[in-house]
Amino acid sequence: MQSTDKEHIALLADACVQNNLKHIVISPGSRNAPLITAFESHPEIETYLIHDERVAGFAALGLSESLGEAVALCCTSGTALLNYSPALAEAYYREIPLVVFSADRPEDLIDQGDGQTMRQSRVYSNFIKRSFDLPTKDDSDLSSVISEVFTDISSKPAGPIHLNIPLAEPLYGVKEYENFENIEAQTKDQLQLTSSQKEEIKNAWNSAKKKLVIVGQMGIDKSLEQQLVNLSEDPSVAILVENTSNIQHFPRVIHSIDRTLGAIGESEKDNFKADLILSIGGAIISKRIKAFLRSSDVSTSWRVGEFNLNEDTYQSNPGHYKVSAFSFISVLNEGDYVPLSNFGGAWKQKDLMANEAHFDFLRSTGFSDLKAFEVILDSIPESANLHMGNSSVVRYCQLFNPVRSTKYFSNRGVSGIDGCSSTAAGYAIGSPSELNVLISGDISFFYDSNAFWNQKLKDNLRVIVIKNGGGGIFQIIDGPKNSDHAETFFAPFEASIKGVCDTYNLNYLVARNENELNNSFQQLFEIHENGRPVILEVDTSNCDNDGVLKAYFKKISELKKS
Repeated sequence: MQSTDKEHIALLADACVQNNLKHIVISPGSRNAPLITAFESHPEIETYLIHDERVAGFAALGLSESLGEAVALCCTSGTALLNYSPALAEAYYREIPLVVFSADRPEDLIDQGDGQTMRQSRVYSNFIKRSFDLPTKDDSDLSSVISEVFTDISSKPAGPIHLNIPLAEPLYGVKEYENFENIEAQTKDQLQLTSSQKEEIKNAWNSAKKKLVIVGQMGIDKSLEQQLVNLSEDPSVAILVENTSNIQHFPRVIHSIDRTLGAIGESEKDNFKADLILSIGGAIISKRIKAFLRSSDVSTSWRVGEFNLNEDTYQSNPGHYKVSAFSFISVLNEGDYVPLSNFGGAWKQKDLMANEAHFDFLRSTGFSDLKAFEVILDSIPESANLHMGNSSVVRYCQLFNPVRSTKYFSNRGVSGIDGCSSTAAGYAIGSPSELNVLISGDISFFYDSNAFWNQKLKDNLRVIVIKNGGGGIFQIIDGPKNSDHAETFFAPFEASIKGVCDTYNLNYLVARNENELNNSFQQLFEIHENGRPVILEVDTSNCDNDGVLKAYFKKISELKKS
């Protein structure tokens, strides 16, 4: 097999294949030429060309999610690798396995005035699982370092790994190889609950009168979902989820947290505060539930899962159990339960009341962001992957019950708008037989427009852009909307969504009212001749969006008086 004449790089590429790292997103440069040669030459490695490193980072994140395996990034030296930082931070907080192979100058040329050179070693130190520097081919530690890299990639909790690779010129030579050394990751045992821990957990659980389970962001897990179904049969258990929890509908779960909290009056809040909180999954979107639980006096709190950080989201001083949620909840479901309250039933009653008020309001309201989301979410085909942009988009989506066949995705690790389109694009590339729909805000769309500078993007991606004048989130949350500088700093410069579509050969549609929106879906989801993604602009810029949302929550809050 022909590869780069830098033997340690050829060895690294073959080790990638040995350890199932076969998808590599490349942003080309001169210094990473040996890496490009090695990856491109290997018959079992799939490479993806994305010039913009920030876009490449998020595309790799989405690709990793869709494939369910680690994905690598490869860039040249200098500031190129800094552009991966937003995606790596997201991957760190979401436990998504990304690997950065960054080319570098030899150590003796760092800080010596060479072009495209900076201090690259451990540059991601605040949001990385581990950083390595690759030795040269003559270093006796070469094989052990490569083995360590792949051991960390495959071990839990998952997260990003950085391998910095100093390379001396010349960079473009090639060589024939017959075989390579076998380098495999070492197996690390996963943590398990001890017998004494199991007894302690069961005793605490069975003695708590009001138990609340809150499920954060995670992928679909039918086995875990069944354990939650079993757990919910105990009426003293309330289970709160969000769309990003990907818990398919079952009767006792509260799916819209903000809607339900809106129906709980001040005088009855104590009735809805738990004695015990069990938190599983990743980030929770609802700021209201965070504030509500932080104000609760909880005697027992647990956070369960294989996380990179021991977070205390609800300021409840939780015990951390770094085991799978499935194994932990299986312990809770052992044996018979004795109902100690109707805590879960009380939460569900509020949820049902708020759900009825939700539909009453939507039947009578005019066109706005809220109405547009109702129409859009009702029109997305079954079994689609729904990617939700951050800020107001993901929050609007949480006001609607999830669809059983839909999978929900959003960058909620750090919750930035910077890579929403790129992540959805990466996921679409990794799932060519599935329909992927992204709902984006207009600022997010313009900010990440380079996501569509990608030849591999095909017609399985649809993007719905809510054009509301930008900064819709700043009308929803307190503070910015009352600022003297709101118009200057929170409203964007006007730009053309159609112009972006023309630039990247995307198919363009527009809807300016409810009737046009309803009529646009046939065109949106049909196949277009150029085989490229379709963008639907939904213009709500002349609507009273924040006024409608305030009226919506006022309608929900009136339930407190009934």
